[in-house]
Amino acid sequence: MRYYLAIDACFDALTTSPEDQLEQRLQKWYHSAEQYARQLHEVERDDYLDMKRREYQRQQVAQ
Repeated sequence: MRYYLAIDACFDALTTSPEDQLEQRLQKWYHSAEQYARQLHEVERDDYLDMKRREYQRQQVAQ
């Protein structure tokens, strides 16, 4: 289910500008996952978004 939500968030974000796509994907994925909170909820929203933003920044530096 997580992969499906990730793919859905990626396709949905294609309608936004490239600089806004990351944030759109993160927000969409978390919102969608919360619809299945019983199975998918692991961290709070702000913690998840901070973690994913830091992860993205680390990946950009590594390239």
